[in-house]
Amino acid sequence: MTDAVIDTSISIDTHDHHEDGIATPRGVALFLLFVVVVIAAVIYGMFAIGPWVLGVTAVATVPLIYIALLILTVGK
Repeated sequence: MTDAVIDTSISIDTHDHHEDGIATPRGVALFLLFVVVVIAAVIYGMFAIGPWVLGVTAVATVPLIYIALLILTVGK
């Protein structure tokens, strides 16, 4: 290998790996708190109103799961 080829391969491999989408600890904590609150609300509704609340919640969250997977796949 010549020096030019080595320099080219090094310059290709060394690029900025900075990602703007990195989660912050505060964001992760807020998301987990939101998840716990939603789960607690569903469980409370299940006991206070009836077990059908769990089924309605499951059906209602299916589109949200598809949207979340779409957003995670696209990366925006």
